[in-house]
Order: sequence, then C-alpha cells, then structure tokens
Amino acid sequence: MDLFAAVPTTLSLFAAPLSPIVRVIDTETAGQPLAEDAVIEIGSVDLDLSTGVIFNPMQTLCHPAGVPINPHARRVHKISDEMLADAPPFAEVIGRFAGAPAFAAQRADFDRSRLRLTGRWLCTHKLALRAFPDTRAHGLQSLVRHLPLDLSGIDHILADLHPHRALFDAACTAVLLRSIAEQLMPRCADLGDFFERAERVSNQPALLTKLRFGKHKNLPIAEVPDDYLDWLTREPGMDADAVFTARHHIALRRRAALARYDPVAVAL
Repeated sequence: MDLFAAVPTTLSLFAAPLSPIVRVIDTETAGQPLAEDAVIEIGSVDLDLSTGVIFNPMQTLCHPAGVPINPHARRVHKISDEMLADAPPFAEVIGRFAGAPAFAAQRADFDRSRLRLTGRWLCTHKLALRAFPDTRAHGLQSLVRHLPLDLSGIDHILADLHPHRALFDAACTAVLLRSIAEQLMPRCADLGDFFERAERVSNQPALLTKLRFGKHKNLPIAEVPDDYLDWLTREPGMDADAVFTARHHIALRRRAALARYDPVAVAL
C-alpha cells in the first residue's frame, strides 16, 4: 500500500511519552471569504487514539459581530440570527478549545485558518483518501454512509442536532479519525510515527482517487493516460491537488516500469 507504506516497528528506551488525545473540531461560519468571515459556531470532542474513546463534547455559538451570513451557508447549517443574538463573541470563547495536544478536522485548512489554534493539525479528509481510497466519495456524510461509520456510540452527542452543526460534525469526524487510525496505525512503527506521517499528509495537497474535472473527470487516477497526467503537471494555474496527484502517479508508474526491466535497481 504505497499510500501509507508500512515501516518496521522499533522500540525506543528513551522516547518521551506522547499524548494519544486529539481534539476533533468543527467550525460553522458566516460563509464569507477568509478575510471577511466570522465564526458563528464551534464544536469539538476529544478522541483517545489508544482506546478509541470519544469524550468531552463542547459546543458554543459565537456572535458574528455584524458580518452578514451568506444565504447558502445559512441553508446548510440552519443557524438563524435569533440563535446568535445573545451569543458570546469569538474572542471570549475560543480559549475553551485551545491547549489540546493535537487538533483534527475534516477540512483542516478551513478550520485552522479561522480558529487560529496553534499546534499539530490532522486533516481527516486527506487521511481518508489514503486510508479508504476506494470509497465512492470522501466528504464527511458520504463517508458516514458508504464506509459506513458506526455512530451508535455517540448517539448521546448527536441527539437534537443535524449534519453541518458543529458538534454533530465534530463527533462524526472523531469516529472517522478512529477508523482511519485503525486502518493506518498498523502500518506505523508507533503512535509517534503515526502522528508524524499523518501530519505530513495533512500538510500536503490531497492525493485524489479520481479527477474532479476535464475529459477524464471521475475516472480513477490509475486509469488516466500518462500523457494527460504529464499535461496536468505542466499546465499553469492547475489545481494543486490534481498536480500533486499526477506527480505521485507518474512516479509510481516510472518505478513500476523500472522494476520490470531492472528489479535489482528498484530494490536498492
């Protein structure tokens, strides 16, 4: 599995203890561009990766401070002006969510840019593409339906909420991260190795399983012709995820071709 290749397990007598706790967080906003946006809801749960236990649910609405809520965003999260009228300001509540050993979110770039919480961040969307490349879609609710994810253990958190409310999505994302860890952790030397590699994947562009545009849209990357992948890497202004994916698969194909002609060179 080249998407998250296995490494040998090595024990260290001097390794510092690493916390297995990840604060899985979700943000609902006014739906404006980053420089003009306002956080209107934050939800989080903590996940212990060593036991799989999900605990410590937290949620708060935040006053938008005059930023208008985009109608499309309102249709998605269904948070009304009346619900926000007496909500505290963002600056007053964000400290409740700070200080975790690590954070995770389904689209971590989005949440990280708006919450500005410092520390290690994991992106479950990018990690799910590595852990479950054959799943038909990698949006959160698609993964809930099609993996499927077992949400029975978090029923008490999801009660009276719906998808696209911050706490609902944070709890579902925690179940997703737990499933990702179950899939990928056995390929790692230890918990520290998993965190290091997961963080690296989270900071890279997404490794797509299908193209999202063009004449080969929705075709599995393995079936996209070499010349089209090469064109993607050279075309100015191309989507960063597509370029990253094309380069990855070009390298894999070159390595496979070399292996056919010179297996010893590949092994070295």
